[in-house]
Amino acid sequence: MLISKEEIIKYLKNIPPVPENVKNALSALDEGDLKKAAIEASNDLVLKKRIQSVVNSAYYGLSHKVEDMIQLFTMLGSEKSKGLIYSYLVSLLEPKEWKIFKIDFFEFQAAFVGEFEKSMILEFDEKTYKKYAEIGAILPAAVCVCDSLLGEKKDDVELVMSSAPLEYSTLIKRMTGVSLFGLAGKIAEIWGLEKEKSDILKAAECINCNNKIAALTHFVFFMLVSKKQFLDLNSLIEFKPECIELIPKTYERIINDS
Repeated sequence: MLISKEEIIKYLKNIPPVPENVKNALSALDEGDLKKAAIEASNDLVLKKRIQSVVNSAYYGLSHKVEDMIQLFTMLGSEKSKGLIYSYLVSLLEPKEWKIFKIDFFEFQAAFVGEFEKSMILEFDEKTYKKYAEIGAILPAAVCVCDSLLGEKKDDVELVMSSAPLEYSTLIKRMTGVSLFGLAGKIAEIWGLEKEKSDILKAAECINCNNKIAALTHFVFFMLVSKKQFLDLNSLIEFKPECIELIPKTYERIINDS
């Protein structure tokens, strides 16, 4: 085994805990206190800058630049604000040097979060998306973890892959006992997400697809990593076609857009 279970446990334990100001902001959002959440988030200067940058990007299409955090949180609402905060936490896990996957991670993260939102609203409704927005925000963290785990043993990984070619999804599962989605679920647990949401992340491997949100998460990830700019991540997922049956609206949109 390239990576022992003890090494995996140690790695997961070393994932940075949620900083105090961020934790307070998330708690305030759970209570529906947007003003308090904005004040707490402002005390983390990196988080503040990230939220300002994202919300003032072309994606949100604001007619003028907004920097006041209370105003920004009010515009976003509780659930979208939580999603942005979790996206910030994901960025803390990004490797200083990507050793396995050659991608623009910020571009991938933004694309996944955006596609997850669009698909959730289409397949279900905006209320459902807002309830589960953190799922779309956290999954990209598992990509960072996979690169870090494989990158630490890069020479051994390359030897194995050259002698008996495997998909990275198979290699990760053999080494860690869990899939990309299982790792995302463990990260969600470490960061204090509700059990229902961490369970959905784990279920997104779709061994037996019976949860619509898990199926949508699986499909959105697969569709994104099938695009040229993210193709390096394609081997992280073993696509399960049966997930399509649970998300007909999303599948139809993808077919019509292609």
